[in-house]
Amino acid sequence: MSILKIYYPEETHNPPAASLEEPTPMILPFNRGPLKKPHYLRQEDWTLKRARILFKNQQCPACSSAAVSSLELRDGLLNRKDHLIPGTATVVGFRCESCDSEWPA
Repeated sequence: MSILKIYYPEETHNPPAASLEEPTPMILPFNRGPLKKPHYLRQEDWTLKRARILFKNQQCPACSSAAVSSLELRDGLLNRKDHLIPGTATVVGFRCESCDSEWPA
């Protein structure tokens, strides 16, 4: 059984001395796959996107009222008791409670 040695060459001008008995060492390349974002960073992406959409549309473009409600799809996450978890549904538009105007997200 052979021993796999992993090393990082610090000095490139001084090659290590190899004896005649040992075969020349074979260097194996380690290919790094595409880096995936961790789960919490992927969640952060859609959370930030949702927060930015809500912030940009917090005022009615028609009457400048702040009484705006979001229109959401019914695709949000459910908890153990089958209740919708707030903030997990997809925002598709907004509705002004003062002038009843609607606009897309």
